[in-house]
Amino acid sequence: MSGLRAGVAGSVVAAVVILILLPLIATLGVSHPLNLYLMAFLVALAVYVYLSFSRPLGEPWFVRLGPPVIGASAAGVALLWAGQQVGAALIAVAYWGEPVMGYFIYKRLREVSRLWAALFLGSAAAYAYTLPVVLLGLWQVPAAADAAKLAALVYFLRRLR
Repeated sequence: MSGLRAGVAGSVVAAVVILILLPLIATLGVSHPLNLYLMAFLVALAVYVYLSFSRPLGEPWFVRLGPPVIGASAAGVALLWAGQQVGAALIAVAYWGEPVMGYFIYKRLREVSRLWAALFLGSAAAYAYTLPVVLLGLWQVPAAADAAKLAALVYFLRRLR
């Protein structure tokens, strides 16, 4: 599997996990152990996706931004495990880096389809910038954006070989 396709496949898995996680956070709370395990899995998956995309994208800024973005998410999850609710805010802020990094993925995916690449990037931005409203119980807003991103990712997973 090519690195680009592997990165898209990992992103599909992450989008599905997020669609499961968002209503669980609203129902069980952000610090429930099941949610913390899912968030830790997402951090590990982010490392896989980052490593998969790094070489085929060949973008120095993508490579530079990955560690602080993923690291901030990991720190947020660790803080939540330690009982510090500020970890949730740190995770939300870390996700603001997703559309920035996603831009480099978008540039590559638009070679396959400009429309689906735009949907990917737009929905990634909508998800990242609305994620904080989950803490207010409005999980449906970022879930809708994540579902749109999932649709675009599935499109590319089917098109990339």
